[in-house]
Amino acid sequence: MQCSYFILLAVVCTAHPILSMTLKEINDACMKEHNFDGDLGKMNYNDPAFPKEAKCTLACTFEKEGVLKPDGSIDKQKDKEALEEIVKDEELKAKLLVAIEECGVTAKADKCETAYEFVKCKKAKTGQH
Repeated sequence: MQCSYFILLAVVCTAHPILSMTLKEINDACMKEHNFDGDLGKMNYNDPAFPKEAKCTLACTFEKEGVLKPDGSIDKQKDKEALEEIVKDEELKAKLLVAIEECGVTAKADKCETAYEFVKCKKAKTGQH
């Protein structure tokens, strides 16, 4: 369980050196806000029926962490900075850093879709379908 939580954080979340809330608190708040109680780390991101609530939980987390910019685009640098602090497995970290660069998700009208497509791409690039 601890391993999947770290993978979840690496793929879904980002962090600044100083936060008023912990990553878990942010994730929990976003899950509550969007009425989602699943495990984002274990979901199939290729499933066409991927729940809207899960997509919006991702977007909420990214917004609170500054990865999802006000214009709806992804701040890749903030995502990379978080990865450096969160992920301890050097092999996974290297794969994720490459994936962040390769995942050129453009801002969509729906921020939930933007966040979902970015995470889906990172998971695919790192072999975590």
